[in-house]
Amino acid sequence: MLDKFEKLILKALQRNGRASTQELSELVGLSQSPCWRRVKRMEEEGYITRYSAILDGKKLGLHALAHVQVSLLDHTESSVDKFQAFVENNEHVLECASTTGDFDYILKVATTNPEALEQFIMHNLRRLGVVRATTTIFILRQMKVSGALPVDM
Repeated sequence: MLDKFEKLILKALQRNGRASTQELSELVGLSQSPCWRRVKRMEEEGYITRYSAILDGKKLGLHALAHVQVSLLDHTESSVDKFQAFVENNEHVLECASTTGDFDYILKVATTNPEALEQFIMHNLRRLGVVRATTTIFILRQMKVSGALPVDM
């Protein structure tokens, strides 16, 4: 169970993962040592899994974002393992979730343009030999992009 200080620390770190212990301690109202110990404990216990930078995809030339719904041919261990290995190792796949409904998975994919997305689907994803069908939903504009999770106060 997290106390109110730990929840405040998590909220602050989600806004700024580079915040120093001094900055965090001032934000949450603790001295530096207890604040540092709480951060270390939450890292060790897996509440904080990693730190990363959020990049501007457009500045990197990634102008095509899409959700790609995927159905597998079958659900054998080898098919699922092959698909999951592809997802893990492909830098264009930003997110992957197993879903209910008509499709088995939904991917969030980033490429330079629509043609590159088609190339990704036809020459990479479909050629795996385990994909039965895909449906692509282009993202026209993102109104909110946040990896921050709600931290119960």
